[in-house]
Amino acid sequence: MADEAPDATPSSGGLPARLAAGPAMALVAGSMLGIGIFIAPPVVAAHAPSPALFLLVWILGGLTALAGALSVAELGAMMPRAGGDYPYLRRAYGPGVAFGVGWLQLVAIFPGSLATMAAGTATFQLPVLLGDAYHVFGRWLPGSDPAFCWAVLIVVGLSAVNHVGVVLSGRTQVVLTTVPIAVLLVASVVVLATLGGYHPSSTPTPAAPTFTTLEALALAYLPVYFAYSGWNAAIFVGAEIRDPGRALPRALVGGTLLVVGLYLVLCVGFLAVFPLSDLAGVGEAGTAAAGRLFGPAGEHVVTTLIVLAMLGSINGTVLTGSRIAFAMGRAGHAPAPAGRLHRRYGTPVVALWAQAAWAVVLLATQRFEELMNYTSAAMLITGTLTVLAVVVFRRRDPDAPRPYRVFAYPLPPLLYAGSSVLVLVLSALEGDRSVLLGIAYFVAALAAHRVLARRRGRGRAAGPP
Repeated sequence: MADEAPDATPSSGGLPARLAAGPAMALVAGSMLGIGIFIAPPVVAAHAPSPALFLLVWILGGLTALAGALSVAELGAMMPRAGGDYPYLRRAYGPGVAFGVGWLQLVAIFPGSLATMAAGTATFQLPVLLGDAYHVFGRWLPGSDPAFCWAVLIVVGLSAVNHVGVVLSGRTQVVLTTVPIAVLLVASVVVLATLGGYHPSSTPTPAAPTFTTLEALALAYLPVYFAYSGWNAAIFVGAEIRDPGRALPRALVGGTLLVVGLYLVLCVGFLAVFPLSDLAGVGEAGTAAAGRLFGPAGEHVVTTLIVLAMLGSINGTVLTGSRIAFAMGRAGHAPAPAGRLHRRYGTPVVALWAQAAWAVVLLATQRFEELMNYTSAAMLITGTLTVLAVVVFRRRDPDAPRPYRVFAYPLPPLLYAGSSVLVLVLSALEGDRSVLLGIAYFVAALAAHRVLARRRGRGRAAGPP
């Protein structure tokens, strides 16, 4: 049995409750503020018929993320647990679904998110920021891909920070989240005040495609869904938050609102800098906007802030994702070493480094766009099941103590689940390989659980009386 850490609570699995509301909110905001806000706007612009509908997609995505945060806030306050949504899914749907979702998170969502964000940062921002130093790995590893090397360094470095302890990770999260969010928000407001609705390009904007089908809307929404992911981050460390009945809902809702507001301001700022057709072709909006507005010097400043934001998001993902493997290891649904805590630091070190290793494997085997689609598809499945667990518990156990109740229930969980299922179905009908792969992984995990359960049943039946 793993050693209990100091200040551990019965529901924590030995993890100490040390996080305050501020770091928990920073964890949510940092997990959401990732590479998505800089790579998704050009994709959305390519499908949107007008700036108004471009913004509408982002508003709808923000409302959906807020609906999800409101929903899981009730779960987190009601049952603060280590392992995020895994314990809720197990209690709501049984061990089979929890096993399937848990393994989907282990092989796709968290290591996929780590790989996607690290690859995006290493591909888009670091070349601008580092200049010739970007190719330093070539001196030691001739012929190596610098983007891959820097991405691996990011994953390993932040995993090492989390190895040392949740307090250091939480403080790192506050710095990496607060500074770039504050400066990017101020910069966006200044840009809007300076440019207003003026577009610097005098080239007439050609007619953009229209949302003639739901499939086209789904294609525009998928990158927005990825950009807003992370709104549920605090429940993954719910057992490590002090006074979770109050602090956890504040962290979830407050962090989500903060990022939704920032994203909308940034998107309006992008439209103030680029015509819609130009925005569709810039590749990565943040660095492109900085270069157009401020020249090389300003581009470096803004790129530095973007890198800080990316590191905050990756750090939050390292912290939260390792708790899934930890909870599954404790429950016997993953190898037992995943449930071990470091004797000194009280962190799930085996789960941390296994997650980092799989993220490196994904970096070595998939391109950036494939990583993003692979991760987003799995998120659609798991997020829908988690949010609907609120409805299950309301029906099954209506009188259970709930320090926080979902505002305007049942609209938030139904809004989130309905929109996610719609996008999932439409993407599958379009033959999206990533969505089909996510569904296949989930079904395979369910089948594996059934086989393992039968074997355990036969083993008990064959045992001594």
